Amino acid sequence: MFFGRGSGRKTAPHFSWNRSRRGLVVAALLLVAFTAQVRAAVTIDFYSHKLAMAPGLNTYFPHGFVLLSGTAPDGTPVNANLGFTARNIFINVLWEPVTGELDPTPLPDGYIAGAVNHFSFVLTDAQYGAVLAVADKWRDWPQPSYDIDTHNCVLFVKDLAMAAGLAVSDDPKFLHAPGDFLDDVAARNSAFLAAHGTLYRAPGGNGGGTEALEQRVKQLERDAREKTSAN
Repeated sequence: MFFGRGSGRKTAPHFSWNRSRRGLVVAALLLVAFTAQVRAAVTIDFYSHKLAMAPGLNTYFPHGFVLLSGTAPDGTPVNANLGFTARNIFINVLWEPVTGELDPTPLPDGYIAGAVNHFSFVLTDAQYGAVLAVADKWRDWPQPSYDIDTHNCVLFVKDLAMAAGLAVSDDPKFLHAPGDFLDDVAARNSAFLAAHGTLYRAPGGNGGGTEALEQRVKQLERDAREKTSAN
């Protein structure tokens, strides 16, 4: 209780409002910081695409890639796709390294709609940084950087999955089957995904890739032989 000097009357505590105001300011700052922390979250979605005909009589080969969406730790909006591919696919990709590059951004119209979303989860800030570091490493790889057996889209997605903290397989049977590989990743990390992510596809389904790819390879080999014979 505070009194004015010699007045016998109560006077307002001059500093209580200042303390309250400071308390409100601190609370507001903490709320803003907490809100920014909550909103600074990036979700990673793992996709595979089956062999398919593309517009203009082109071919979409089996492919693995990821989508990133949300807000980066610095508040920057994130809407990106990450995949690795040969810049130009000709018959020689079957037996020698060729020029490689990250997937174009954005992806062709309808490409994501025609792909299979296997699972997704929210990355930590450290995992997000690690995923971007993988993309930078593959982007800067000495050319020719694409090798169908040792440096392809499945191995790129494998590196991304490891950077995001997932358990992965080293079985070579997945080298040319991105859908099967991601089904296996989902199975290996089922407990984590059940608690912290979203599983869009039941592991063990038809991943689409190996048989279709083998058929397409045989077709390309036949076409190459026919062109050689014609010359």
